[in-house]
Amino acid sequence: MNKFLVTGAMGFIGSHWCKFLLENGKTVYGMDLEPTAPELLEYKNFIFIHDTIKNHEILQNAVNQVDCVCHFAGIAEPYQYLKYPRKVIDITAVAGIQLIEMCRVTGKLFFFTSTSEIYGKNTKVPFKEEDDRVLGATTSKRWCYASSKAIVEHYLDACAMSKELDYLVVRLFNVYGPGLRGRVVSNLIDNALRGEELVLHGDGKQTRCYTYIDDVIEAFNLLLFDRNCYNQVFNIGNKRETSVIELAESVKNSGQFSSDIKFLSHNQCYGEGFEDISIRVPDISKLQKYTGWEPKTTLEEGLSKSIKHRKNELTKIG
Repeated sequence: MNKFLVTGAMGFIGSHWCKFLLENGKTVYGMDLEPTAPELLEYKNFIFIHDTIKNHEILQNAVNQVDCVCHFAGIAEPYQYLKYPRKVIDITAVAGIQLIEMCRVTGKLFFFTSTSEIYGKNTKVPFKEEDDRVLGATTSKRWCYASSKAIVEHYLDACAMSKELDYLVVRLFNVYGPGLRGRVVSNLIDNALRGEELVLHGDGKQTRCYTYIDDVIEAFNLLLFDRNCYNQVFNIGNKRETSVIELAESVKNSGQFSSDIKFLSHNQCYGEGFEDISIRVPDISKLQKYTGWEPKTTLEEGLSKSIKHRKNELTKIG
């Protein structure tokens, strides 16, 4: 495979994956609404498609040019689940299935970034790929993102079962690193750099497993170029469980910040109806079995790199 289409190419994960492919001599057609990762435009083997994935004619033309479609476009910010559920469903589920159809009739490999949100409120941890999904009511807007990702996974599996498509699905667990915006790690770093309070939602005891972006890109590479991994789902995450309050303390220590920690209820942050998950830990034994992959970057190392990168960005801004 030498030619790739990456939707959401200018996003956090998409831009890192594009850069990896470009530096390894691949041709990348990157599709996004805005050129927010301008460093990609400097590569001669990068073709930027400044458009929405809802433009079917432009999207179909791009699909026709490539060997593999990497569908990274989506809306992954929790506050948007509650505020813009129709948009979340449209971009993730509706557009996702339309793109799969383009790949199904043209024989293109489909690489899909799913999410740990898939597992919902299941309290059986660590999560295995075949574990049950436990979600709230369909009237709870909180679950529109997880459900949208899930229907795309179902559709991919159905297409593979009828031997009309090959796919690869990865479920990502709290990926962070340079370029991340609007998530807990980046928000804490930005607040600390401004000398503001580090705001935590709830009591701060909820735990996550934070996975550095470079480790994730390595996993992508190992999976995508091994046909034995096709038509399967893989968790990608770090096994180290960290509470949100421990994360805030690690940000302070990594950047030698003196910011105070402040707690706000979920209702204060998101309004009525938001349900948080108390624990989310991946079982990565399947990924290890197929590829030998292990996360290499400690939380402290990853935070230090992220803080340094953000400092440099803010210096350039002025």
